[in-house]
Amino acid sequence: MSVDLEYYRITPDATDAEFLAASKLYARAVVDDHDRSVRVSELEWEISKRAKRRAGAVKHRDGVPETVSLTWEYFETHGWSGVAEIIRHELIHVHLLDTAGDGSHGAAFEALAEQLDTRVTCDRFSDPKWWIVCEGCGHTFGRYRRSTVVDEPESYRCGECGGSLRVEDGRDGG
Repeated sequence: MSVDLEYYRITPDATDAEFLAASKLYARAVVDDHDRSVRVSELEWEISKRAKRRAGAVKHRDGVPETVSLTWEYFETHGWSGVAEIIRHELIHVHLLDTAGDGSHGAAFEALAEQLDTRVTCDRFSDPKWWIVCEGCGHTFGRYRRSTVVDEPESYRCGECGGSLRVEDGRDGG
């Protein structure tokens, strides 16, 4: 990729306005460099300070991209280079929504992700409040919000092996 990531670099002490400005400028440079259909200035850009599982998102209505949301906590834990990767990821979603009406992580997304040097999924950046653990195979998955599987694990089975589930409190190490 020929876009100079360092040119756009900001630090976690940046203001929200600086973060969004750098993000949009970087996004425009990536779009120009890769000749994508994205019109950066026509999108709303926002910061999520609540998200725990997603580093970014494209909000759309009837398949038309409207807003790119970037997660502040991901920036705090992964720095500018991590956020730049998420920007490239979200630009792929916008491009595919614009050109194919498909915002999924399918084959077209995977091909473009390789071209834009980004991954299909992001690293965990926030610890879940609860861990659901399979008694049979040991498979674990996090839960960030209270749900029926957290409250009633005996009513569910592991999707991997069909084993019984138990809940561990993620806030105190188990």
